[in-house]
Amino acid sequence: MADRRLGRLAIRIAALVLFIGIWQAAGDDSINLLFPTFTRTVSVWWDLVESGVLPITLLITNQTLFVGFLIVLVLGIPIGIFTARIKLMDKIVSPYLTFLVAIPMIAIIPVIQALLGLTFAARVTVVVLFAIPYVVINTAVAVRRVDPVLTEMAFSFGASRLMTLRDVVLPAAVPGMMAGIRIALGQALIGMVVAELTIVGAGIGSLIADLQGRFRVAPVLAVACSIVIEGIILMSLVEWIERRLGRWSKQ
Repeated sequence: MADRRLGRLAIRIAALVLFIGIWQAAGDDSINLLFPTFTRTVSVWWDLVESGVLPITLLITNQTLFVGFLIVLVLGIPIGIFTARIKLMDKIVSPYLTFLVAIPMIAIIPVIQALLGLTFAARVTVVVLFAIPYVVINTAVAVRRVDPVLTEMAFSFGASRLMTLRDVVLPAAVPGMMAGIRIALGQALIGMVVAELTIVGAGIGSLIADLQGRFRVAPVLAVACSIVIEGIILMSLVEWIERRLGRWSKQ
């Protein structure tokens, strides 16, 4: 097992080194308008960090992500459970979920902006709409796929519906629910960036717009890489939580 992990790690490191090498070779630092090299991008990124500009803008932008994703979890998981357990709820919610998954979300951002203006609430709403369908759908599917033998056995031993849900259904549904949360986090990150770029705030969106307006390619790329790194870290954190909960659900 340890050898296999080391092998996967070595492959990932080799792929990263190859990617950086290609980036460095493809870049051109002769003028600022051209695609920058990796070393120049890192240098510019460090300047943005050292000046405090990047940390402050990321902090402001991540407030939108944190609040929006918290709302997604607080609303999406219960709605998914009720959708799976109550047929009337399923009939009410399903058309809206289909609509949110099928429509290009960027098409309704002007509507959100018209209703809520250039506000924090508008940006949070975009994040929620991007992410919540995946939590609801995966939670509902995971709950429906729980082996009915397990629930019938719980009822036969006198467990109430609430106890059965808490002690049998939810532990068995954890893998499916976490898969939905992982997908939703990726969508929330996309929603965060889209909201910042379209509903201009004081965070990453305004910084990118300012740098873009001055044709500073390297700083724009450095900011974009920061968002990518943040996404990788957050997704890794969710995967770690998923593994921990997976062990609990099997107990």
